Amino acid sequence: MFGFDGDTKGLKTILKRIASNDDSGKLTHKEVRAYARCMLAIFEFLRIDTELEAEFKILLAALSGSGIPHYDRSFIASKLLELIERNDKLKIEQISNEHF
Repeated sequence: MFGFDGDTKGLKTILKRIASNDDSGKLTHKEVRAYARCMLAIFEFLRIDTELEAEFKILLAALSGSGIPHYDRSFIASKLLELIERNDKLKIEQISNEHF
């Protein structure tokens, strides 16, 4: 999609920005929801392990919802970052297993 290769590096940057936005309000609710909707739109192009897809998508959808306080959005973004880390470890394991 438009040269997007599915790498999660940029996604991590955005999620870190949201995760650090607990009660400070640097990002508005509207801005966080815009980020989340954009991430949902590219979800199908992300290289997320099938084991993690459902949880990842649910958390992205929750992040984009209205009426959620900054602290909760920060928490959700932190959980998404943890899933990306698990995803990265799974990829490394798969590559290691392919070479043996």
